[in-house]
Amino acid sequence: MTSESRRADEGVSAVSRVVPGLFLLLLLGGCTGGCWALQAPAVISGTVRDAHGVPQMGTLVQLLRPDASTAASCLSDDRGKYVLPPVMPGQYRMRATAAFFLPISKDDVRLQAGARAVINLTMTTLFEADNWLPTQRRKADEPADDWKWALRSMANRPLLRLVDPEDGSELSTSAGQTQPVTSQGQVVVMNGDGSFGDGGMHQALLLDRMMEDGDGAVLRADVGEVDEAYAPGPSVEVFAGYERRTPMGGSTRVVASVQSHPELTDGRDTDGYQVMRLASTQEFSLGDTFLIDVGALLQAERMSGTQVDVEPYVRVMARPTDDVVLEYRYASGRELQSSEDLDQLQPVVTAVVDDRGRPLVERGMHQEVSISRKLGSTVATAEAYIDRFPYGAMSGTGVMRAETIRQSDAVADTMTDTFEVAAPGYGGHGVGVSLMQPLTTALGVWAEVDDGTALEREGGLDLTRLATGVHPTMAPAFTVALRGRVLRSDTWLRVEYRWQPLRTLTQVNAYNVLPQEAYLTFYVRQRLWCGRLLPDGLDAFVLGTNLLKQGYQPVQAPDGAMLVLAEAPQVVQGGLSFNF
Repeated sequence: MTSESRRADEGVSAVSRVVPGLFLLLLLGGCTGGCWALQAPAVISGTVRDAHGVPQMGTLVQLLRPDASTAASCLSDDRGKYVLPPVMPGQYRMRATAAFFLPISKDDVRLQAGARAVINLTMTTLFEADNWLPTQRRKADEPADDWKWALRSMANRPLLRLVDPEDGSELSTSAGQTQPVTSQGQVVVMNGDGSFGDGGMHQALLLDRMMEDGDGAVLRADVGEVDEAYAPGPSVEVFAGYERRTPMGGSTRVVASVQSHPELTDGRDTDGYQVMRLASTQEFSLGDTFLIDVGALLQAERMSGTQVDVEPYVRVMARPTDDVVLEYRYASGRELQSSEDLDQLQPVVTAVVDDRGRPLVERGMHQEVSISRKLGSTVATAEAYIDRFPYGAMSGTGVMRAETIRQSDAVADTMTDTFEVAAPGYGGHGVGVSLMQPLTTALGVWAEVDDGTALEREGGLDLTRLATGVHPTMAPAFTVALRGRVLRSDTWLRVEYRWQPLRTLTQVNAYNVLPQEAYLTFYVRQRLWCGRLLPDGLDAFVLGTNLLKQGYQPVQAPDGAMLVLAEAPQVVQGGLSFNF
């Protein structure tokens, strides 16, 4: 065989060896490409925010396989956005963790081939964890009426608190974006009788503004018409508030208010009752377990004299387990005991004076330890407390002459024929147990039992000798309440009956009870749907307090006239509210 023939045969042999390899390689590549096309990876992205809508940077987002191994992970950026690396289709579990926030997870995350899922995450701190707690009754854990405006700078709910709080404990699949700057308002017209410092026709305007970063401001003005026969001019109340979110998962709130009530008198030649208040609170969380809430109320009151007072408070909450919350509270005044109390921009007017017409200092002491435990859907709370009151404020009704008002050291409302008078200070203690059972996502029932100190009358009462006519005593109190919102009819509802012995003149567990909570009380707010006859956003509301007039006790005035003392006089109010 020639050399040319041998070289030709070797070339053919080489080609025959190479071609099957190339063919096999191309075949495997085609199969692999087809399989890869059938199993295209899935991508998950979204935005991480806290319960107030503020984007959260540095949140660790993990996608876990069924065996708990990590399939993909990433950190959210400075705008709260995250994008997980592509993963193969299948079933996963999602988990998000961040400093100062409670971990959240979702067990059933199913990804299709080639899917691009958007899952927005809502992180919660211990501050939001009390959504399922009844906490103290004076907190806004129920729909606020038209005179308890909510200062809530939250990017995912309006400041007016006309919607239910959202549950931020689970992952949200809504594709929410950065909250734009928004403004809201409300106009209210109300009339009623029986309420100390709040009688006659009132017109109120509220405006609020919310920023992208969760900060917000609110302004409220209220003008009450007063008959010239009773006062030289109308009553005026102006409130302004500001809230700023902090990087530590808390907030700083400041509320300032000015009130002038010319219809209130102490029987002397004065311009009525004026009060200026400045309240500031700061709350922040320590990790996922502790919440610290501190603040103070500075107020200056003027009647015949002027009195300036400062009332600080401290509240510490701990969450050792997911179902248990421990709380300690120290408060020196009833009006401001937590940052949530600033949601009530219009506090209940209370004015009592000494024998020279100077407003009495309200600074007392309240220390409380409580534990709340979640038992399925029911929340049980037990508390023990110690109180010290600088005076016992008592309410009453009846027509009083100026001389009688002055001799009794009382403050009278000439519009509603109601008055307030002070009894000697006293100390006390007590315990309480409460249960809260949700009926729907927006409606719940409360049952509470208290045993604590209150002032009780001894025989007949004389306004000029209250020091010898009343004494502190241990007394029980029972409360049953239905509070919340009926979603189908868009009705806000609060029906409550709180009973305590009829001989008592002050409230049991007074630091945990609103001043108007006594006996049979109800509040109803209904959205009006009348087609084109009425504008959208129009609500009607009615409020009644102590409708059965229970606890009324006769008392003799210095001029011999008979008046009535009551833990809470009967009040009926109603009106219309327009939201825009």
